[in-house]
Amino acid sequence: MESKDIKLLRKNVPDAGLASSIGDLNNEGLPTLTPYLLKGEKPRPAIIVCPGGSFQFRAPCEGEPIAKWLNQIGIHAFVLNYRVAPYTPFASTKDAVRAVRYIRYHALNLNIDPNRIGMIGFSAGGYLTSFIGTHFENGITELESRNAQIMSMLLGEPDFNDPIDQMSAKLNAIILCYAETAPFSKEKLPPDSFLTKDITMDELIDFTSNHRHVTENTPPSFLWVTATDHWNFQHQNLLFAQALNELNLPFDMHIFFKGAHGLGLGEAEPSVAIWPKLCENWLHGLSWL
Repeated sequence: MESKDIKLLRKNVPDAGLASSIGDLNNEGLPTLTPYLLKGEKPRPAIIVCPGGSFQFRAPCEGEPIAKWLNQIGIHAFVLNYRVAPYTPFASTKDAVRAVRYIRYHALNLNIDPNRIGMIGFSAGGYLTSFIGTHFENGITELESRNAQIMSMLLGEPDFNDPIDQMSAKLNAIILCYAETAPFSKEKLPPDSFLTKDITMDELIDFTSNHRHVTENTPPSFLWVTATDHWNFQHQNLLFAQALNELNLPFDMHIFFKGAHGLGLGEAEPSVAIWPKLCENWLHGLSWL
């Protein structure tokens, strides 16, 4: 059941000045959640849906259709309308972190189990999902560590006067759909606008290569990609799965032999259309259904 969009921030919006200086035609500088809540008072799991779009837009086929599928299998869903260009992916990441904290803070009122909050991400949305799944409460940002310093420089500090910001941003499950999990490399350097004078290029590449930050606290993961995806994210997904495997963490991974990028539910490609059922079975195994 869709209801009115939820504004994740009403004041002290990170990077808000960019909307007025450049002009944000996507969502007026405010990240929002579109809720798809099931009726009833029974606490249910909730999954945040992060569409892809190269951080330039948010693909419609990876938003509402995914939320409605999650409703059909008994899960509350929220489509995250994170900020895209002219914002950088770090603004998008801040929006995704805020979404997890917002839902956990309001879990009781929304009939959500706060210990079963997941995220599903497609393409660029998969970067957001894998970043949060590996960087929050997973042991990589110990106080005073270099990773903690980089986190602070890129994402800012929590607002200690905001009770939502004090909530955990830990995910309990992640679903990666043809996900980009490591956007930068020596061959694909980030634009200068992404850099700060206090973070080296090597540090930025390492920090945003999410497979390098898998720990024993990384949540159960479901991954799928096609062998013919022209964006070539197959290798990144294999590295992520390898990192999970090396720590004996629970995961499901599926590589379909053909299929284009951006398939969403996969209805346009018969060989891929089974992925929602496979994911449903995986969620059932986690006792989410």
